[in-house]
Formats: sequence, structure tokens, C-alpha cells
Amino acid sequence: MKLANSADNYGLISKLFHWIMAALIIATYLLGKNLENNFEYYYEILMIHNTLGLSILVLAIFRLSWKFINIRPKPILKNKILIYVAKTNYFLFYSIFFLQPISGYILTNLQGDTVMFLNFELINLLDHNSDLRYLFKSFHEYSSNVLLVLFFIHSGAALMHHFVLKDRTLKRMTFDSD
Repeated sequence: MKLANSADNYGLISKLFHWIMAALIIATYLLGKNLENNFEYYYEILMIHNTLGLSILVLAIFRLSWKFINIRPKPILKNKILIYVAKTNYFLFYSIFFLQPISGYILTNLQGDTVMFLNFELINLLDHNSDLRYLFKSFHEYSSNVLLVLFFIHSGAALMHHFVLKDRTLKRMTFDSD
């Protein structure tokens, strides 16, 4: 399997970015949804949630950089509407890949907690502020729900390509596509 993308296929690096980020996003989402209900392990869960969230941010930076220096495989579909929907979905995904971790960092600062990343304390840039905390908490939760909707649209589209349209779109992102 080639490291870089080709005109017809995604390379190993793009596939690793895709699947590692997918796993991290699912884990981070589930931890975040269970954070409020688990007072006994709140800080441990928060530390893992923060570490995974900031890992997503770091990977998103590298992934976007890789996307700019690498070619993108040609779309299989020629339907301009579906191509537009896919591009919009990708734009929203990447926006949330950046906004979620940043808003989470700010939220954690505003609630007076220390942001932990790989067992290191990050600098708190903001003081405790209940009013701003509410705003960032609302944004962080709302955008996580938008991310969930995008995830289902993306997954549904991949399954549609595979089972209905019977094209190679899904196979191009799996590890047996060569």
C-alpha cells in the first residue's frame, strides 16, 4: 500500500488519519456525554476527554496539512449535488475538528479546571467566569451534536455508496482497497 494518495485511491497516511480520528472522536464524544453523570470519576474522565480532544486538534492540523500537500483521489460520482453535499460535510467536519477542542479548552478554563494533556497541565489563559462558561458549554455541547449528525450523514453516505451505488468510494478508505 502506498503512503501517498493516487488519483484513484487514498494512501496509507490518509487512511490512518481517517480511522484514528474516527476512533478518537467516538471515544471523546462518549466520554463527554458521560462526564456530567459520573461525579466519582469526573476529573479522570475530564482528563482523558481533554487529552483525546486536544489529540484530535493536533491530528486535524497534520491531516489538513497532509491534505494540502497531497493529491485528492478523483470523485467517483459525477452528480454535482452529491459532490456539493460531500464537500459541505467535509468543511463542517474540519471546522468542528478545530472548534470543538478549542471551545473545550476555553470551557475548562472558564469553569476553573486545569486542562490536562497527556498528564501535563496546560496554562490556563482565562479566569473562572460563569456567564462565559455557560456560552462555551452550550456551544461545545451543540457542536458535539452537530458532529454526531455529520458522522451519521458521512457513514450513511459511505454505506449508500457501497450497498446501493455499488461503487468503490467506501473501499478506497479501507485497508484492502489496493
